[in-house]
Amino acid sequence: MPEPRGRPEEWMQKLTAAARSFADKLRGQAGVDVRDILDPEGEAVASLVEVEGSAGAAALVLPMDLITFETWILGHIGDRDELDLDVNVHRDIWFGFGAWIGEALRHRHGGFWLFPADDPHAWHFGFSKILLEIAPHAFAEKLLRAGPGLGRRMLSEIERIREQHDAAAAEDGGKPKDRYAPQHYARLHTVPLAQWLVLDQAALAELWGKKSAKDLRARVAADAKRLPPQNAPIIAKIDEALSKLDGDKPAGEQVQERGLYEAVAQIVALRRATAPVAIDIMEKVVLPALHMGVPDKFPPLGADDIDGLKKGTDLFAVMVDVVPYAHAAEEGGFLGAFKTEDMSTPYPDRRDLELGRGDWVAVNPGRLRPMLDRFDANRFLLAFEKFVQYVGAQPGVPRIADASRALAESSARAILDIKAAVQAAAGEGKVLVFRMLPPPA
Repeated sequence: MPEPRGRPEEWMQKLTAAARSFADKLRGQAGVDVRDILDPEGEAVASLVEVEGSAGAAALVLPMDLITFETWILGHIGDRDELDLDVNVHRDIWFGFGAWIGEALRHRHGGFWLFPADDPHAWHFGFSKILLEIAPHAFAEKLLRAGPGLGRRMLSEIERIREQHDAAAAEDGGKPKDRYAPQHYARLHTVPLAQWLVLDQAALAELWGKKSAKDLRARVAADAKRLPPQNAPIIAKIDEALSKLDGDKPAGEQVQERGLYEAVAQIVALRRATAPVAIDIMEKVVLPALHMGVPDKFPPLGADDIDGLKKGTDLFAVMVDVVPYAHAAEEGGFLGAFKTEDMSTPYPDRRDLELGRGDWVAVNPGRLRPMLDRFDANRFLLAFEKFVQYVGAQPGVPRIADASRALAESSARAILDIKAAVQAAAGEGKVLVFRMLPPPA
């Protein structure tokens, strides 16, 4: 099959046709209905339970439909050693498999395909009820290259997604709500992310600036064993860079490359890291919400506020904008919280800092600690619910049938994450670092 090109509408037609063809061929040629395989109450899903004993014994618990499904798919690879997308038969089964995965999830959970490029590997699928993005064709290729066992691996991932939807539905009282649209996922690929790190600066300074490069390399190798296998290529590059140094001298005397220093720091000195948050949400919502505190009364809404509500502005964003701060912000300061003297370089070279190019900046956690110590997530969310009621009672405000708590809850989680990082940075020799990450690829 030639690589699809054209408008997203044309690509959607190709996807739906390929998914339907995949399911029809599987039913006609192998007698397997893929809908039964995905049935949460069916044998295939039930077979995911771990079985003690040998791999052979584990294989015996797989239902025949799942074994047939896997055999049929791998049979299309033929007598070749592995998947080759330059072979038409291979490419057809891969494209149909990926299309079916995405379409099956779309029909089950709701969501939409996202087309950032012509290559199907780059096509993503975003869910409307949970904020999760997958790449069905990249997943399909990984499964096909993995060979035997692909059926169980596929079911495990699809079940994990279903469980997340079930959890969201339970929080919504049994009726899952659509919270995310394509623009939410578009933001993930265009807006840089903000993250807080806690480093053991004392240990890092010792390893980088005093211990020999040979000792540092050994420490990196030892600590890297705790990391997931997917980090292996990065670890190999770090090891290669360190191997080129004079092993008897400290690395800090031989190299000034900040990227290597950062990579080493995250392996040997990282003590805590917060979940990345879009920088605009961090700057315009999360930290302002922290300064806002937990209000017990609300100011009158202005004409601009009411106009924003009519245009669909999130209620929590309106609350953060209109409620006076309980804690004074640093006007014109970094992130509205830090003065110049609260910031320093975490790098041993002591040169200039530029966040725009990705430099890390060490900040004084004492600026946030008083606010975080008083933060109570439950009271915070209760205050938002009261604000929703307050807004609903105001004249001229459009009726709000179902106000979303998503942004308020996300902000509360982000603040609790920062609180844990600030607490971890309280130890001797620890430093709180802020960094920006590029949008996900």
